[in-house]
Amino acid sequence: MPEQGVSRAVPDTTTEGAKSGPARNLVRAFALLDAVATDHRGVPLADLARVTDIPEATAHRLLNVLAELNVVRIGENGRWRVGRHCLELGAAYLESVELRAEARGLLRELNEETGETCALGVLDGDRVVYVDKIDSPHPVRVNSGLGRSNPAATTALGRAILAWSAPAQVDAVLAEGVPERTARTTVDTGALRAELLACRERGYSVDTAENEAGIHGVGAPVIDYRGIPVAAISVAGPENRLTLDRLPDVGAATAEAAADLSRRLGFSPRVRDAVQARPPG
Repeated sequence: MPEQGVSRAVPDTTTEGAKSGPARNLVRAFALLDAVATDHRGVPLADLARVTDIPEATAHRLLNVLAELNVVRIGENGRWRVGRHCLELGAAYLESVELRAEARGLLRELNEETGETCALGVLDGDRVVYVDKIDSPHPVRVNSGLGRSNPAATTALGRAILAWSAPAQVDAVLAEGVPERTARTTVDTGALRAELLACRERGYSVDTAENEAGIHGVGAPVIDYRGIPVAAISVAGPENRLTLDRLPDVGAATAEAAADLSRRLGFSPRVRDAVQARPPG
């Protein structure tokens, strides 16, 4: 039976410039590293050779070179695992990532796609703070200045973060109480917890004029390499433009942008599975 987690596609080793010599070996080495990284339990040599379509002897030779560089390591059970140098490289990459800079292009694309105001926000206690935004081109639009904050429990941005947060953090936010911002605000904590669960299930949060009268919004979490929601992306607009019928499509687009930013922060399928297994707030 094939080893679980080693069936994904690997880099094409037949591209121009990598057909022979050192370049081909480099591409093959990266293909092996990708395959090793698919399973934290390690992957046997035979499976690595099979999934990468590299002769076993060649794969063994390349793995030994990677092991000398501490990029991979072999366990007592003969399974190959990632080495400590991968952690060092990953840490260096993460230190080079600046949240606002990485998000800017995604916000711009989302703004062009939806025609509404797009924002990036972070949690600060029981409030969400807007750290970047791109305004709607329409004359009537949402007013959300940089540095402005709103209650996390009543906004799409805040709910997106809370829905994927640890239960203790959600408890702390709800313990502060939920202000009745509009006539539609969900102030009952039980109902709000149910809404956070719904956010998890659909992949994005919804604010139907609960924070500001006449304004609808959707939000999706930005999750880092640890599985922690460090920010959220939202789209907001007047309810006569961002109608209830549009919310699912705009929500899906927002979730896609947030997922792209999450990947840039090191979020991976393995981390995703762990987050999904964690009970919602």
